[in-house]
Amino acid sequence: MAGKRVLTARLTVNMIAADDVYTTDDQLLFTEGTVLTEEIIDALKDHSVFAIRIKVGEDGKTPLMGEPPAEGEAENTENTESTESTEVDYSPAEPDYSNLAAADDENYYDAVRNSADYKEFHATFLKTIDKMKGVFNRVVMQNEKIDSDNILADVEEVVSKSRNSLHILDMLQCMKGFDDVTYVHSLNVALLSNMIGKIVFPKMSKEDLDVLTLSGLLHDIGKMMIPDEVLQKKGHLTIAEFNVIKTHVLHGSNILKGMDLDPRIAEVAMRHHERCDGSGYPGGYHDNQISPFAKIVAIADTYDAMTSDRVYRKAICPFDVIHMFEREGLVKYEVEYLLPFLETAVQAYMNIEVHLTTDEIGKVVMVNTDELSKPVVKVGSVYYDLTKERSISIDRIID
Repeated sequence: MAGKRVLTARLTVNMIAADDVYTTDDQLLFTEGTVLTEEIIDALKDHSVFAIRIKVGEDGKTPLMGEPPAEGEAENTENTESTESTEVDYSPAEPDYSNLAAADDENYYDAVRNSADYKEFHATFLKTIDKMKGVFNRVVMQNEKIDSDNILADVEEVVSKSRNSLHILDMLQCMKGFDDVTYVHSLNVALLSNMIGKIVFPKMSKEDLDVLTLSGLLHDIGKMMIPDEVLQKKGHLTIAEFNVIKTHVLHGSNILKGMDLDPRIAEVAMRHHERCDGSGYPGGYHDNQISPFAKIVAIADTYDAMTSDRVYRKAICPFDVIHMFEREGLVKYEVEYLLPFLETAVQAYMNIEVHLTTDEIGKVVMVNTDELSKPVVKVGSVYYDLTKERSISIDRIID
């Protein structure tokens, strides 16, 4: 029976699985011949399975449709028993890439943007940004107190429009054209900080997670006090101008200390540019002098800033950002927070199209866990393992 690889975002009820489907850690989700239901498709999304093969007719294109199981005859949607590993064999002579995904021809991010999930997330995101602008301006211009419950509810509404960490990263990547020096970046950092907190502290209390999320949202509020001609300068900053930029941490801390907020929020505003090796500012603090929440927000802040457009440069390729974190981040950032975040972030770039330094366009089909910035890329029928093809790298993603 012919099969065709289809993105999970494009699956519909009653399609028929052409193969057994496993999670990324080799747990069986369901078997070949399973008729897809809404619950099964949701399970694929929850387990971050980006594409599966479905049965198609003799033309190789038209999906065959089946009937769902009768009531009381549940499909096998998850089997937690261990299964034989299907990991790729990377023998030097002749690697076997036969089990790597070759997703549907449609650009992955185009599929995401066309999904109902993204449209709902996009609308909620922009509505929250509009509210944030009013709140931030009233705080700075009129010294109005921050209604933390209200703005937190707005952020939580955005979070509620995503299913898991990978889904949030997909949504934010599709929002990259909506850059803003303060507002969009602040909301992005709130979402990423919330995500990192859940990953590294799965038992964190709701109260602490709220504080972390607010810390991410308000970490850059001090930039409202920086003159636009400095903050939005397109050329290189002078030393004096950079010193002005640095004062945003003090401004932010002073603003937030005057509010009825958890003191950790003001501390994050002051310390999110500190680095574990003492190379940050304003105090040159070292590892154990920096609070856990400031360390988390530092990672979220750096990742979002580097992967987003700025007035003085275009967005940096996420794989270059991940490489930077791998090269120097292990001494500058808290490793116990950084590595779980990078391992999650790189999974969000599975099945996306990328432009290589060879001027070829390919698709990321596998992550190399030893070097997250150097995945396996499929170009036509050729597979480039970038941990071995050291002269080739990804210079941009195609979104």
